[in-house]
Amino acid sequence: MRRPTDKTEEQEWIERYLEGKMSEDERKHFETELAKDINLSMDTQQLKQAHRLMKEAFLEEQALATVRRLQAASRSREKIIYWSRYLAAASVSGIIFVTYLSLSMPRFPDSENDFTVVRGANTTTMPLNQRAVFDQFFEGQAHIAEGQYILAVRNFETVLQSSDLRPYFKEAAQWHLAVAYLKSGDISRAENLYQRFDHCTDCEYTVGTMNRWKIWWQIRWKKLLP
Repeated sequence: MRRPTDKTEEQEWIERYLEGKMSEDERKHFETELAKDINLSMDTQQLKQAHRLMKEAFLEEQALATVRRLQAASRSREKIIYWSRYLAAASVSGIIFVTYLSLSMPRFPDSENDFTVVRGANTTTMPLNQRAVFDQFFEGQAHIAEGQYILAVRNFETVLQSSDLRPYFKEAAQWHLAVAYLKSGDISRAENLYQRFDHCTDCEYTVGTMNRWKIWWQIRWKKLLP
């Protein structure tokens, strides 16, 4: 069993692995190559991420379509036949919407990848303690992306111990910490942080409505679980 040498064929090979279309022997061969080839591993992770983002984009589109239908339906209640058809469609759309809110990871705005986490910092004179805050912030983002939520909690709690944070990054750290709490099972702390921003009108770190809904719904859902 030979590994493809053509780049296009190799990408199709990776796609077949991610889609579970390989035989047992072919899958074992692929995973052997994966373990010893860092470039193949990186390409596989990138395609896996692309698949996830495409799925999220599709689910988000379906969720937004559901919201639009609900809004449109509220303006027209004249025909019983319309409502019977609407409710049948809404039941399916509602399942899609709830599934999306329950399983989709909140997505935050990209933070500035520079040395402005703390006031007055720059690349040449940053003290070690300020550089440590910077490192903790971006390590925390990486830990969330990797699913290492307890480590992310430690990162963002450490960041927020600094008394010299810029407002933008303080809010960013708090939002990320809320998600890290939520995903690590500390629901009460996640809810307390979320509520700080629930009616914020002058926040510098802007989180979109859909992503706020995701956090709000996942907090409510986890509180219902035994």
